[in-house]
Amino acid sequence: HFTSVEHPQTNGQAEAANRVILRGLRRRLDQNKKKWVEELESVLWAYRTTPHSTTGDTPFRMVYGTEAVIPVEVGEPSRRTEQPLEEEMNDEALCESLITSKRFVRGHAFGKPPLNKK
Repeated sequence: HFTSVEHPQTNGQAEAANRVILRGLRRRLDQNKKKWVEELESVLWAYRTTPHSTTGDTPFRMVYGTEAVIPVEVGEPSRRTEQPLEEEMNDEALCESLITSKRFVRGHAFGKPPLNKK
């Protein structure tokens, strides 16, 4: 299924995502609608880093195989930011995570139950 620029309603998932993004923009803009460009990046970041009820995961994790490091975490010591990186093991784990995510998304798109239903 493809989404046409002229007819986003042809894809229900894209339409649902657009609705969420527009709702986020409306909440942030109040009276000054002309500043939507300035707010779009933060609304998209929120969308990409918020778990979705259909997948139980964030779009960011489904694409990159890891959770995003939010700006507030950059300066704070944590396991994710301080752990030494073993590149070969990290590459293997990332590849496995992405394969699992891809299978999950495809299964979900075709109406199959999730892999690890909680």
